[in-house]
Amino acid sequence: MSLMKEQEEKEEQRKYRAQAYLHTIIKVAREEDLVDQIGKDIYFDLVDHEKVRSFRIQKQMPFTLFKEEVAREFGVPVQCQRFWLWAMRKNHTYRPNRPLTPQEEAQSVGQLREMPNKAHNAKLKLFLEVELGLDQVPVSPPEKSKEDILLFFKLYNPEKGELRYVGRLFVKSYGRPIEILPRLNKMAGFNQDEELELFEEIKFEPFVMCEHLDKQASFRMNQIEDGDIICFQKAQIDNENEFRYPNVPSFLQYVHNRQHAMEGQSFTLWKYTWMITNFTSLTQRKYYSEVFTLSNNAWRILIFPKGNNTEHLSIYLDVADSERLPSGWSRNTHFKLTLIDQNIYGNSRIRETEHNFTARESLGGFTSFILLSEVRDSCNGYLVNDTLMVVAEILAPQLPAENTWLAEPPANIPQATPTDTFNAYFSNLEEIINVAESSPARGGSKASNQKGALSTSEAPTLEEVQKAKLSLKECLSDIFKQNIKDRLAEAVSTLSIAKSGLSRHQQKSVKAFWANFDEFTSDFLTFERDNVEFELQKLLKDQMCATMKKNHETHILYKQLLGDLTEEEEELNIKLEEVKSRREKLISDWEILMVESEEAKSGYKDQEQKVAEAEEKKKIAEERMSRSTTAWSNLKTQFG
Repeated sequence: MSLMKEQEEKEEQRKYRAQAYLHTIIKVAREEDLVDQIGKDIYFDLVDHEKVRSFRIQKQMPFTLFKEEVAREFGVPVQCQRFWLWAMRKNHTYRPNRPLTPQEEAQSVGQLREMPNKAHNAKLKLFLEVELGLDQVPVSPPEKSKEDILLFFKLYNPEKGELRYVGRLFVKSYGRPIEILPRLNKMAGFNQDEELELFEEIKFEPFVMCEHLDKQASFRMNQIEDGDIICFQKAQIDNENEFRYPNVPSFLQYVHNRQHAMEGQSFTLWKYTWMITNFTSLTQRKYYSEVFTLSNNAWRILIFPKGNNTEHLSIYLDVADSERLPSGWSRNTHFKLTLIDQNIYGNSRIRETEHNFTARESLGGFTSFILLSEVRDSCNGYLVNDTLMVVAEILAPQLPAENTWLAEPPANIPQATPTDTFNAYFSNLEEIINVAESSPARGGSKASNQKGALSTSEAPTLEEVQKAKLSLKECLSDIFKQNIKDRLAEAVSTLSIAKSGLSRHQQKSVKAFWANFDEFTSDFLTFERDNVEFELQKLLKDQMCATMKKNHETHILYKQLLGDLTEEEEELNIKLEEVKSRREKLISDWEILMVESEEAKSGYKDQEQKVAEAEEKKKIAEERMSRSTTAWSNLKTQFG
């Protein structure tokens, strides 16, 4: 049974492919898609066309019939539909370019698809403009003049770190942005006199370009055209310094960097909800949630119910096991903390950031998350039945903390380079060398000749005395010779009992020395041993100092070589960027060539059918002409 089913599916696929050239795909983006995607799935441009409604339509179908199908699908009457063509701009952004003309809508879907200004894409992509009346019912779109410009608007909230789509407007090219501020305030739900800052989102690859819009100059002077995107925010922000991304350009740059950093990495979104009961009865300064483990990383939420030295509720994300992690650990994490409005979820207070957690900074979050007065206000739904709900959402690589040494450094903190480390080390080494060379050489204390006297009971002969004196003299010249102690003992022992041959002072010295002979000779031998050890260590120290000097000289050489390599690397990077740019241009041209070839192939197949039809008509005409020729010849014969 399954085999038959598989064969049937294959047959269906074969028929689908066989008839593919007879059909085309139309992607229809609506304002609802912009609302759903911007700030969630995408931040730049307006829509991901892979996530909008697709229609598979026969190429021969008149576009007017396609509009009827759209009416059935979306509930928008045909007369209330206006379709815009999308176009790829030179800066690689994709925007609605112009509305279809009545003449174009009178064509078939296939003819529209083959139009050259459809941004070189095999699929026809359209934006459906629908105007709503006062009762929110679709009405016929107003006529568009050459002076009318269709603009799309995004609202940025730096407090929440949130960018969202809020609507579109037609403006006059000669009008000024300052004239539409009341309408933008209405879109955003602000007071009508709220001061706004406006920015034009220009492009995002290879770098972000989002420029301030002059509110006093006309839209024409600001070079604004159909399909442009204007981002706006409040001009005056309380506690602006506390927000990591206080304006639209900084936020878009952050999103751009994050997207590039996440390319090629595996990320997971985790969520943990903490229900804090009896909130108003909490008396301690701070409270922790239970520890929750996400991919071997232990976390917990920390709150200060009465504020961390502020009138705001303070909420943080904390690394619960920081004290047990290996030395030098780090964990670069993007996370979001949400205080849930339990009555209206859409009013929940959301704060989002990225933090590099380390042993020194194991805590990341917001000291001024929300005013405590707002939390306690019964009109809000943050505190229901004396219960607070805090949600932590974490987006991070699936890596244990000890492996996160690849994490990027936190924003606005310069990262130490290897050169900085080397310079610091060898500068310290140079100080040690200078101190070593300026210190005077230290040596052992000189041993003075120690003399003593000994006593004996038997006096030696004069010859023995003279011999002992000679021996003592030799011993005193180098007391550290091998076996000198025995000779010295013999000589001193002889002289200590001599009755003649010695002066009174010599006898006194010999007796004093002999009385402490063992102690004196031990001191001499100990000194010799320690002196040899000292000389050895001093020699080793001098060798180490010479090595340090040599290494420091080599460091200076390496530093010069690194400078040369850095200049060479910069030159190569410039060349690499040029090659990348040329490669991207080539790939882009190649893709366009492939699309054009696909269109040519599809057109060729269509043309083959038309040729066959024309050939058939030609045969019929030839037959008719043959009959006419025969009749003409007969007539000519009869009357010619």
